[in-house]
Amino acid sequence: MKKTVSDKKASFLRLVKPEKKEFTKVNDCFEGKHNKENEVLLRRLSCNRLVLKFCIVASLLCGACHVCISQEERPNILVIVADDMGYGDLGCFGADDIQSPTLDKLAKEGMRFTNFHTTSSVCSPSRASMLSGKSPDKVGVPGVVRYNKSDSFGYFAPEAVTVADVLKEAGYKTVLIGKWHLGEESPNQPNDRGFDYYKGWLVGMTDYYKHERYGKNWMRENKTPIVPKGHVTDLFTDWTIDYINKSNDEPFCLFLHYTAPHSPLQPPQDYYEKVKAREKGIDDKRAKYVALVEHMDDGIANVIQSLKDKKKYENTLILFLSDNGGALHHGANNGELAGMKGDLLEGGVRVPFIASWPKVIKPGHINDELLSITDLMPTMAEIAHSDISHIKGLEGHSLIPVFKGESKLPHDRSIVYVRRGNNKLCSIGNVFYAMQKGDWKLVQNAACEPFVFYNMKEDKEESKPILPEELPKKYKKFEKALKKHIVQTSTIPWQKGE
Repeated sequence: MKKTVSDKKASFLRLVKPEKKEFTKVNDCFEGKHNKENEVLLRRLSCNRLVLKFCIVASLLCGACHVCISQEERPNILVIVADDMGYGDLGCFGADDIQSPTLDKLAKEGMRFTNFHTTSSVCSPSRASMLSGKSPDKVGVPGVVRYNKSDSFGYFAPEAVTVADVLKEAGYKTVLIGKWHLGEESPNQPNDRGFDYYKGWLVGMTDYYKHERYGKNWMRENKTPIVPKGHVTDLFTDWTIDYINKSNDEPFCLFLHYTAPHSPLQPPQDYYEKVKAREKGIDDKRAKYVALVEHMDDGIANVIQSLKDKKKYENTLILFLSDNGGALHHGANNGELAGMKGDLLEGGVRVPFIASWPKVIKPGHINDELLSITDLMPTMAEIAHSDISHIKGLEGHSLIPVFKGESKLPHDRSIVYVRRGNNKLCSIGNVFYAMQKGDWKLVQNAACEPFVFYNMKEDKEESKPILPEELPKKYKKFEKALKKHIVQTSTIPWQKGE
């Protein structure tokens, strides 16, 4: 009998987590029931450092040295995603007209990453990579997923295993609050893709107060339409705090996806007036954008305080990032980087990234290694003690050794950037690529433009393009690797079949 998508996913998930009944057998070991079956079981379980001494004593009582797992000590995970935030749009990333004390403090008390990249310069593809650990075109999302199918350039592959699938099977409560943008109908709603609980906005940009797009309401609690009132940033903040306050001792993985500071630029009036009064000469567009960021920063402060009130902050890994670079025409600032949202230049794909985990990460570190949004899935899987080696095509690396200061990632790692869809320079629907390997980046910034090289170590601003014929050996290697990627993904559908 041919396996269905659900069967394939279920088969994988049985590999990453043993049956619950197996965990009850651990007590047999501690009670002195030593046998071969228990030895095999205990070898499959891993141990948290905080209970290492206990594990050694317990395993010696069993007559052999094994390791065990502590469900209670596994950290919570909170992933906060901004929407279209520029690389230079936080105080800790160089902004002089934005006050972001919460995120600045988070960076100061944790790690700030200056060379973190998404896999695309628009929303849906980068989110698909974050959840799958793969390039977006490997999971059917090379471009923006839209309600209007004639203008949609992605269909999130139903068979793709998500980090929510993995963590859910590992015993985590999986939650997504906020923007989804990977499909508005089954099998591509959040609850279909591994999330126990969802409350938020299914499609792309939204009116911050009316919560409508295409003449429809896309707010949902799980799969039930809801009609909440208020500014969408406040709603997402309040719903996150409400979930944290109601949470019990089970570890949770919560994705908080804000729509700020994406257009339309609709900050609360008091935030806008405060920025206009403080920043003399600022234009209205930038003032509204700044106000959206500052409003979001205050919301994040309230979320963090709720973690502290519940005594969960010290053992919660908090990750903050943007889904892609800033849109300059909507008031964003990408600092010294060239390009913007929609481009495969750094301004479109290099984004702010901050990690805080008081129990593990030492404060004040700045990391400049080449990192990718695909690294989030293996990082969270390692935290959950889940084996994801059976998932084919994973591209990310766990960042746990980086957080602990124990090791660095491979310097010559490769990242492929892709965007299919609208580009004012070329015909609608064309696809274009860039590829970075170590210090070198090969870029095609539109389907009708030629490829050029940039030395990212010496030219982060991408102001000195190098023609491929000037580096023929290097170009041949890049061309071969990129061609292999394109061939591998060419048969993966990015639109739903009839």
